[in-house]
Parts: sequence; C-alpha cells; structure tokens
Amino acid sequence: AGHVNVIYPGVTPCFECILPLFPPQINFPMCTLADIPRTPAHCVEWAKQLEWDRAKPFGEQALECDDPRHMQWLYQAALARAEAHGIEGVTLKFTQGVAKRIIPAIAATNAIVAAVCANEVLKLATAAAPHMQASTGGHYMMYQGGEGVFTNTMAHERHADCPVCSRAAVRMEVPRDLTVAQLIEEMKADTRLRLRNPALSVAASNAAGMKTIYNPHVKSMLLQTTPNLDTTVGTWVAESGVELTVDDPVMATQKQVAIHFKEQSSMDTS
Repeated sequence: AGHVNVIYPGVTPCFECILPLFPPQINFPMCTLADIPRTPAHCVEWAKQLEWDRAKPFGEQALECDDPRHMQWLYQAALARAEAHGIEGVTLKFTQGVAKRIIPAIAATNAIVAAVCANEVLKLATAAAPHMQASTGGHYMMYQGGEGVFTNTMAHERHADCPVCSRAAVRMEVPRDLTVAQLIEEMKADTRLRLRNPALSVAASNAAGMKTIYNPHVKSMLLQTTPNLDTTVGTWVAESGVELTVDDPVMATQKQVAIHFKEQSSMDTS
C-alpha cells in the first residue's frame, strides 16, 4: 500500500493535520521484554533497549542502527535470547527491520507512488490538467495492491487549531502581572504551540509597525531585549485580545497568540 497527498499551503490540510490518521507506534511493555518474551520482535527490542546498555559491547558508544557491527551484535544477542525461550524467526534482516522500524515495501509499490507524485507535480507546474483537490474528488490518494489493484481519493478537513497551518490566533489566558519570562515558559508547555525558543513581538505605532519584546535568535537583539524578560505582560499588552507575534525555529511560519487577561476576583473587606 502507498499514498500520495497534495498539500497546498493555506488550502488543503498540512501533514500535521493528518497525523492522527497514522497508526500509533508500537511499544512493548518493559516487563514483557525482560521476563516473558513471546515473539521475535520482543527479543530484538530486549537486545536493543536492555542488553545493549547492560553489556556495553562497544564501550560507551550509543547504538547506531546504521553501523553493521552494531547490528550484527544486536542480531546475535536477539538470536541467543530467542533460542533460550524457544522462539523462532530472528534473522539479521528481521533484526534490522525491528531496530530501525522499517516498513516493508516492494519496488512496484514505490514506483507507482513515485509516478503519481511526479504526475501531480507536472499538473501543478504546468496546469496541463486539474491536480488532486477537493473539487476533483480529493487531495489524498491511497493505493492498495495487496489483492488486485485499488485506488481511492478523499479529502480531509483542516484543523482549525493546527499549530502548523492554522492562521487563527491561539488564545492564552494569563494574569496581567505575569512576567515575559513566565509567559514564554507557558508557551513552551502549551501543546497547541510546542515552541522551543520563541521570539515575541507586538504591534506598535512606529515605522516598523512592530516592537520586539524578546528575540533570542539575533545576538544584538538578545542583548537589547533580555531585560524585558523581567517586565510584566501588562507592560506590553494594553488590553485583552491583543495579539503577540511568535517566531520560533520549530515553526514554518509565524504564529499569532491572543493574550487575554484573567479576571482577578476582589474580596470586600469590612
């Protein structure tokens, strides 16, 4: 099986939008690997996750799945484990597939998928024919060749709050006296943003139309804006609803974050 997805920025869902459609990665319970392996994959994962760190066959070297010496040792360890528990099926090729999480494929499937990709690129570049899109049945094509030949096209919906392709501002509610440094930490922890080292700016009435609050990406700007980390968000955001522009190396484009201040309850004193 194989699939082709035509991603048109701002129009079709991006790859992040369709990630939930992919099956979750298979992980084995550690107790099964250590005590009661039942399949060849359990033996390989045991050698990879447990025995490598215990035996240290190459000293302090980390396991490198592209190193033939490492893979040969991994195969021998997994084979010995399998034989000790009466499990068959551990081969060098199987060990490489499990260790590298390789999905088996055949040349014919790769060729068909590559041909469809090239065909869609040609249509996009020359407009010789309509490319795969919602109006033609869908932007996503799935090829199934296990039994006969079958293809199907479909369209997916964009996620309104997608951290990659959505242009809608992400709403954050924070206290007015929160510092900029604390705001950045909250942004890093927010799963909707998934930031690593963000730069912040806000709209201003100057010639550039923006004022930089904090920018760690340019050395000169970092020196100028580091003192702003100790200032409060209320210093830069006059009222709720003001949007900050966020730039981060992990994002393909800038992101808008709408700051809304939490209402602080007041207590009457007598």
